[in-house]
Amino acid sequence: MIAAPVAIVAGAGAGGRSTAVALADKGFHIVVLDTRAEAAADVVRAVAEAGGAAEGHSVDLLDVPEVRALRTDLLGRLGRVDVLVHLVGGWRGSSGVDIEAVDNWNALQPPIVGTLATLTAVFGEDVRNAPRGRAFMVTSTTAQRPTAGNVAYAAAKSAAEAWMAGLAHGWRDADAASVVVAVKALLTDAMREKDPDKEFPGYTHVDDLGRAIADAATGPIENGSRLDLTAEGYSRA
Repeated sequence: MIAAPVAIVAGAGAGGRSTAVALADKGFHIVVLDTRAEAAADVVRAVAEAGGAAEGHSVDLLDVPEVRALRTDLLGRLGRVDVLVHLVGGWRGSSGVDIEAVDNWNALQPPIVGTLATLTAVFGEDVRNAPRGRAFMVTSTTAQRPTAGNVAYAAAKSAAEAWMAGLAHGWRDADAASVVVAVKALLTDAMREKDPDKEFPGYTHVDDLGRAIADAATGPIENGSRLDLTAEGYSRA
């Protein structure tokens, strides 16, 4: 058992890396989940290099028995789960609201919605009962302005937001908070280096994402909140 609060970061991409480092800096023990073992290990190394503690697991978040087994392992060793951060997703576009869009929906629903559903269903009660439980899902502002070309992605993100709203309702009598974090798109240093002359209006740097989530995980925030990181004062883009 450990005394430090435990944060599960699902998704070992650039946003997951920055969020894991930021949460570790706040004193969290980080549990990184990804289907790619090496990607999870890379985030663990980044946390360790920043002076934090982390562990990585290769997990299929669509496999309920596998996620339940992980929960048993984590609670047995760590004794708690305080924070969930969902950064699993993907993007596919189409020429219109057509069969390609249907194919895209079928491909995007499992990683965007299904993994969130499993993660919150399996660990939800642990987070609900934590001293300062938090569940975060990162969405895109484009989900509220769907186009024919991004209809499948927007629909999947909207469904995930609805899931988080249902989670917030389930936690209405608890101290825990279900929070949707909205960005237009994420920006990394590598993107800037690749296109030094390109502007990224409205984009949120992954480091700003990490800091915003870490601040909300440790400070007061209302259940059912929506943090729009495209607002002035958040993005460095």
